[in-house]
Amino acid sequence: MSVAAKPVSDTAHRPVVGGLEIPDFHRIGVEPLSGAAGAEITGVDLREPLDDETLDEVRLAFDHFLVLVFRDQDLTIEQHKRFSTYFGPITELPQAPLHPGYTDVQEVRREADEPATVIVGQRFHSDSPFLPRPPLGIVMRALEVPRYGGDTAFSNMHLVYDGLSDGLKETVKDLKIVYSLKAVMDRNALKAKKDQFRAREEHGFKSEELENAHPVVRTHPRTGRKALYCVAGYARHFEGWTEEESQPLIQYLSHLAYHPAYQCRVHWKKDTLIIWDNRFLQHAGVHDYSGERRHLIRTTILGERPA
Repeated sequence: MSVAAKPVSDTAHRPVVGGLEIPDFHRIGVEPLSGAAGAEITGVDLREPLDDETLDEVRLAFDHFLVLVFRDQDLTIEQHKRFSTYFGPITELPQAPLHPGYTDVQEVRREADEPATVIVGQRFHSDSPFLPRPPLGIVMRALEVPRYGGDTAFSNMHLVYDGLSDGLKETVKDLKIVYSLKAVMDRNALKAKKDQFRAREEHGFKSEELENAHPVVRTHPRTGRKALYCVAGYARHFEGWTEEESQPLIQYLSHLAYHPAYQCRVHWKKDTLIIWDNRFLQHAGVHDYSGERRHLIRTTILGERPA
């Protein structure tokens, strides 16, 4: 497919996003969302298969910006899934609500009369770190959006790691966190029904798949960059530490994602599709759309075991 390229820079000083100079793109248009992460991609119609040269540039942009935004993508479920498979196999999740008729497509839905608590993920987090191979990425598309609000915020965990002191980098370099789904689901079950988040009712995952330990510092398999990987919501303790010893440091590390200089935000419109790197970003839904309906669907891409 022919794509009109948008030059990234006409000056000798190349722009920087996420701490690195932006690469050259010739097959796709690229408009950065912030100095930390994210880009809006133009010149790509995801209803059609991508040719090799265009796909190479989309993957390069994904590695660099970590979250890519494609507007006006009126796709079928199968077209949505096809785009997802360019980045890896689609996988199921044990806790995420399903889109009716599918086991490999999830939905994020809040009706106009429902409280914000019906959707989990209002704090910065990475999806499903308790799995042996947590998701590589998420591909999400908007079916219905509120008249205002409902953005998704992202935080670049490469930058969070880069901002640690040498002493703290030394402290965490060999630590692993034990993550578990059970504690999260148990806490949800104890809430009043109206305050519980919506979850998948049953799944085929084995119990040993729902609790795993992963390193606090992980390395991008393609770029070699290090990032902080600490997700407080699912974290029980550091391997070899007690929960009482672990939680203060886990809470401190996880809150570093809230620094505005590490972030970008995506404003949803109908038929907006975004793909984000679940390994090296954290994300949070912004629930500022009381009385409005918001309905998104998503696929989840299988990742590697963190290292």
